[in-house]
Amino acid sequence: MQNKIWEQVGWFLNRLRCENVTRDTAVEVPAYRKTEEKMEELREKCKVTIQQLPQEQQQLIWEWMEILEDINSLEGQKAYCQGYVDCILLLSGMGVMRQDLSLEEIQKWIR
Repeated sequence: MQNKIWEQVGWFLNRLRCENVTRDTAVEVPAYRKTEEKMEELREKCKVTIQQLPQEQQQLIWEWMEILEDINSLEGQKAYCQGYVDCILLLSGMGVMRQDLSLEEIQKWIR
């Protein structure tokens, strides 16, 4: 029974993470939208500048930008997962959930 509950918790948390971010409970970071707009403006200017470089240098910069976007996405996912692991551990520490939870056990259910 306990594993079934944790499977449901993992399913629910993954669903929340992937769900539409316009829901009422979505967290808004005030500077995010403004920074996103600045990033798009710079992206357009950079495209023009990059096109003036030799092909080898263009490829290097595009590859770097792609990896940078990937790492940013992974950092966000890591922070999100860490947040709900911390919440689970907090609930466990308060006695609301099992006291003998391990980080490995939580991570297994989340995946």
